[in-house]
Amino acid sequence: MNKLNNYNKNYLIKWLLAISFPFQFILIQKEGFLNSTFFHFYVDNYKYISDLRTSFFSFFLISIGDIFYSLFVVLSIVYFLKNKSYYFNYKTRFFIDIISVLSFINIFFQLSWGLNYQSQPLEIKLKIDKSYSEEDLEKTISYLIFKTNYLHKKLSKNDTSAIKFPFNKKEARLLLEDEDTGIVKNSLWNTPLSYMGYSGYINPFTLEAQVNAKIPMISYLTTIAHEQSHQKGVAAENESNYWAFKNTSTNKNPYVKYAGYSFALRYCMSNLYKRNSKKARILSEEIFPGVKKNFNDINEFWKKYQNPFEPIFKKTYDKFLKINNQKSGIASYNEMVSLVIFDLKNDINSQKK
Repeated sequence: MNKLNNYNKNYLIKWLLAISFPFQFILIQKEGFLNSTFFHFYVDNYKYISDLRTSFFSFFLISIGDIFYSLFVVLSIVYFLKNKSYYFNYKTRFFIDIISVLSFINIFFQLSWGLNYQSQPLEIKLKIDKSYSEEDLEKTISYLIFKTNYLHKKLSKNDTSAIKFPFNKKEARLLLEDEDTGIVKNSLWNTPLSYMGYSGYINPFTLEAQVNAKIPMISYLTTIAHEQSHQKGVAAENESNYWAFKNTSTNKNPYVKYAGYSFALRYCMSNLYKRNSKKARILSEEIFPGVKKNFNDINEFWKKYQNPFEPIFKKTYDKFLKINNQKSGIASYNEMVSLVIFDLKNDINSQKK
């Protein structure tokens, strides 16, 4: 009798979790929730919540989060194979089991890190107009070309050679160490990440910043800074890209600075090509050939891993971002441009004087 009661209780809990799943996303975007004491406490105290995990998981040199993910996938497959005959006969219960597990994971995800997606955007905090003019974009690009070329000239014998970074990826991580975040780790899944088209990611449960160790050094540096911002609770991809630019371009090491300025230049140039391809081609002539070779190294790397499944992974991530309050989805990475224009406006004006 007790076994039957326990079974009924467990089944009821699964039903409740399954039913609540779609409503969880609606609730966390409601104005009442966003103005609640709980949400403000979460945002205001996130640093203290995260410090415990980053400090603990920094003791391990390998990615514990990747190991957890691997174990979860393996155990899920084993569990299904062991119970497949039951699930084939009771398909509704199989469906409820899957949705209830996803519901539980989402609750854990939101409390662990995901609620940061609901934080007030940086554009609103700083009163930044996202609809910048083409003239402002061109001025910013000209400034970024000047800074990138200047650093290239400083680091290379001639303007036709790509920059070769004089340190390995372990040393690169040390150059970008941040006392407010845990250590950055190479992912255990570098090859799968490359085929999926990802440079890195944050594990929202362990708060480990994972970087794809296969990507070129110039991208590796900015990816580290991008994932470090996620560790600090910055969820929006455009803001993480902005902080990646900001934290690398202000680094003491000139090679890291070069990676930061060229990173912003690529995004801004891409944006101008969409608006005015003729003007973009004219401005691109000012970029040193050596800088373009570094850009080409990035493009060639991703070409090697192109495959028919990559668009599926990107589409899935796009949907994930949109569900989590990132209305532009995967395109939000490009929205860093308005933040860069705003940030550099004073530097551009002072340069004219």
